[in-house]
Parts: sequence; structure tokens; C-alpha cells
Amino acid sequence: MARASSGAFVVTVANVPPEWQVVPTITFTQGIASTISIAAYVTDANGDPLTITWNSVPLPPGVTYDAGNKRFVYDGVGAVGITTGNMLTADDGRP
Repeated sequence: MARASSGAFVVTVANVPPEWQVVPTITFTQGIASTISIAAYVTDANGDPLTITWNSVPLPPGVTYDAGNKRFVYDGVGAVGITTGNMLTADDGRP
């Protein structure tokens, strides 16, 4: 009796790009050093780790973007300032 061997099945799941939720206005209080994470505002349906990059729009004095921790950091010293526009990009590293 002859037996046929079955081959392995490969299922490829299509990549879904990261999806942003609306990021509310981020406000810092002058004189109080603090951080605000933006990681909760972007998700990836495939569960891929995300890299969130800043697009170089100037930030107010005293505010920096910490890409490794996906957060804005205020040193508590910078003066009052406002920044608007499309500033962040999420990438899951997949096409």
C-alpha cells in the first residue's frame, strides 16, 4: 500500500499598518518637569513592535521627544510655546 506524504501548509498573514487614535493636546506646566507617553495612541493589529519617530517639527523650549520610550519629556524650565502639525510616524518594520 502506497502512502502519500503531506507537505506543510504555510499561511501568510497580510500586514496591517499601525493605526493611530486621536492624540489629545499635550500640555506641560511650566516649572514642573514631566513626561507624557504617546505609546497608547498607536496600535498594530499584527502585534508587531512599533517604532515611533518625530518628523523634526521644532518643539517648544525645554521639550524633547524620547523615541526609545515613545514619550515627550519636559525639563520644567522651558518657556511657553506651541507646536502644531503632523509630527509623529509609526512604523512596524513590515511592508
